[in-house]
Amino acid sequence: MGLRRSGKTSIQKVVFHKMAPNETIFLESTTKMGVERVHSFIHFSIADFPGQIDFTDDQTYDVEAIFGEAAADVTSSCGAIIFVIDAQDDYYDALRRLRETVDVASRINPKLYFEVFIHKVDGLSEDAKIETQRDIHQRVTDELLDIGLLDRVHLTFYLTSIYDHSIYEAFSKVIQKLINQMPTLENLLNTLCSVRLYCVPNAFL
Repeated sequence: MGLRRSGKTSIQKVVFHKMAPNETIFLESTTKMGVERVHSFIHFSIADFPGQIDFTDDQTYDVEAIFGEAAADVTSSCGAIIFVIDAQDDYYDALRRLRETVDVASRINPKLYFEVFIHKVDGLSEDAKIETQRDIHQRVTDELLDIGLLDRVHLTFYLTSIYDHSIYEAFSKVIQKLINQMPTLENLLNTLCSVRLYCVPNAFL
């Protein structure tokens, strides 16, 4: 989710369709919600929401179906919301929409992960990246404190760009959170690594 032209569709095309980043400038704005099923190491679905539409309006949309744990139109459950903010634009409207989204979605589905991609940072200096992330983090924290949600939800912030590895790393971290078996997998990998480290010296005997 995110405002119009924030880069949501470009992220999806680059990460999951191997589109060259330079080609994304020809993509048209998303006008209706689209759902894509991804079949990889794990299977999941991505819903791309048009930025010009406020899907938190429960008078117009079925917010229970969108954000609930049994959102049949998206997946068997909604696990995470990735909210994309254009770091090169005036992001105050985006922060307002983010607050509204967190407010509505967290009340419907307390288990949701909220992941904020501070996007298009390739056009910023290192100092500007840090300052932008600090400013957005502080503003969001203050907003959540004002509406009493700071202790109930947890947002993770990422600096991302489709022109480097940052977008892949951010998406990877989000997906790992959605794997219920992740702690078990990590333990198995740690065990495997320790066994290999123990056995390798003996191979030279």
